[in-house]
Amino acid sequence: MALWNIRSLMSSSPPSVTPKENLRRARVLMREAQVDELFVLDGGKLVGTLSDRDIWKHCPTSAIVLDDKQAEELLAQFRVGGVMALHPPIVAPETTLQEAVQLFGQSGRHGLAVVEDGVLIGQLTEEKVLQAVALLLREVEQDEGRTREK
Repeated sequence: MALWNIRSLMSSSPPSVTPKENLRRARVLMREAQVDELFVLDGGKLVGTLSDRDIWKHCPTSAIVLDDKQAEELLAQFRVGGVMALHPPIVAPETTLQEAVQLFGQSGRHGLAVVEDGVLIGQLTEEKVLQAVALLLREVEQDEGRTREK
């Protein structure tokens, strides 16, 4: 199987924001891209990640009782750089599937930044990794079935 490294599994052009972007705009980007997390780039360099969990963990608890319009106005006042998670786990395109699975387990993240020569080139999602693992397990089962038939 050609899925031993993650290059074939990663998506290119992952959605990103800058640290200066406001949280309202970041949430809009997450919804439009249908992702749980955005990468935060400063001058093209990966400096963090931003998820809904990060946003609500750092916003005033009074935001919870606001209506949608008031909450959006509040989010417009906060910047991504103030709530993003720093030092996200990264992988290289040559990272093995096994290493990626282990990193997902250790990090608790739903996506990993794929970085090559210091530049963000893609994203590896849990979904893609699970699909690859399922294919590998299917191949193992088929190989075991062929071995038993001999």
